[in-house]
Amino acid sequence: MGRLLIILAVLLMPLHSQAYTLQECNAACAQLFPGGPVVPPVTPPVGPPVVPPAGSKVCTMPITFERDSDQGNGAAAILFRTMQAGSVSAVTVNSEVARLGKPYKNAPVFLMSKSGDQYARPLRFIVQTSDGQACTATSGSEAPAGPATPTGEYKYKATYDSYGVRNGRQAWRINKKGPDFGPGPVKFVFSSGKEFIVYNTSKNCRDVPKSCGRNSKAPMHGFVFKPGIGPNGEGDSDTGTSHGGVYLHAPWKDNSKEVTVYW
Repeated sequence: MGRLLIILAVLLMPLHSQAYTLQECNAACAQLFPGGPVVPPVTPPVGPPVVPPAGSKVCTMPITFERDSDQGNGAAAILFRTMQAGSVSAVTVNSEVARLGKPYKNAPVFLMSKSGDQYARPLRFIVQTSDGQACTATSGSEAPAGPATPTGEYKYKATYDSYGVRNGRQAWRINKKGPDFGPGPVKFVFSSGKEFIVYNTSKNCRDVPKSCGRNSKAPMHGFVFKPGIGPNGEGDSDTGTSHGGVYLHAPWKDNSKEVTVYW
């Protein structure tokens, strides 16, 4: 018995003196224990795609999809600014189930596993509330505009939350390029009630509808629309943006935190 233990010790010593792959370790064990099982690495099964519950409606609450969050250590976060903590029970984005985060100003927060720019667009949300209801949304709570839309010329609407003050004005990063809203016209209605119509969604537009020229005396002075097409620069003809979508500025002295887009 003592001789057998010495033999085993001599055989096993090389395994501790250098790094081995799993396959090499399995091969060594097979020599020591003939006929013993060699277990291959296990690949976790991929689950079926998440589908909306039957009877789901279009979400009417604003949904903010942040590219990164302190809570998620740089991963994306979903914020429901108009909902109370505990009122949302589950959120799925592009078939990934988000995990519950800490409330922000008593509003529900859910966290993703990756940075927001790593998710394919359009973003598709399935939201379940604590009362057992479910709704769906696409890329910013997109929904049919309905007959109440001004002049009835627009088919869709989407509401987006500001991501903060930039250059002295409220700003938006919208994860759609300008032409994704159609060639135009597209109406932007701020929560203050101010409106601006962009007639060509492939070009930059400032201050004045139609002409899009700079005018410090215009009622909407400070309004900026960039379609996110490219090239990315500071000139009036540079239509690109860092996030690859529409960049929007509210006019000066307008403190709107939301804008609704009609197209």
